[in-house]
Amino acid sequence: MKKLIISLVLASLSIDSFAFEIFALGTSNTNCKGAGQAYTIKLNELLAQEKINATVINAGVDGDRPAFMMTRLEQGLKANPNIKIVIFEPGPNERNKSFNLGPSAQILSFLQKINMPTIYVSHVLLQSNEEAQEFATKYGAYYYGHWVKDVPTNATNRQYDQPGAAGHMTVVGCQLWANNMFPFIKEVIKARNIQ
Repeated sequence: MKKLIISLVLASLSIDSFAFEIFALGTSNTNCKGAGQAYTIKLNELLAQEKINATVINAGVDGDRPAFMMTRLEQGLKANPNIKIVIFEPGPNERNKSFNLGPSAQILSFLQKINMPTIYVSHVLLQSNEEAQEFATKYGAYYYGHWVKDVPTNATNRQYDQPGAAGHMTVVGCQLWANNMFPFIKEVIKARNIQ
């Protein structure tokens, strides 16, 4: 009987260990390809430092395209009913604008319909800042900016793993992105009174 009570207490603690989750849906940028998920790991460290009772779920998949993200989003929401914020980074893997922005619009529309606070992260290859801001606003999302906003293009912050481009971020770059994103997440938490 004593073991059963201890097990039930431990189970309830693990269920309630975080008040809410943040679902980071995206590509290898969100996953920090080659940099050990440093972006979402750093966000979790910052949440813990600020004593915000939340955790970030890394739902970034290398090489993914927006057309395939809705299923992962729906599965993530079903498996994690305490998701209160989605960070959506559709990435540049699909360079055809209509095939990228069309499914991205469907995802943003779905999130708007379920009243899920969403932070939209754009890519310069697909939208200007102005276009991305308008796109996010249309679907009630908060616009962060391009994923590389305020991250220097140098060997400290970028891997130079793409032909003719700076490519993915290094651990340092991913951590800087998380540091840059964190105040924005806190603003959304405050604006939407998320607990």
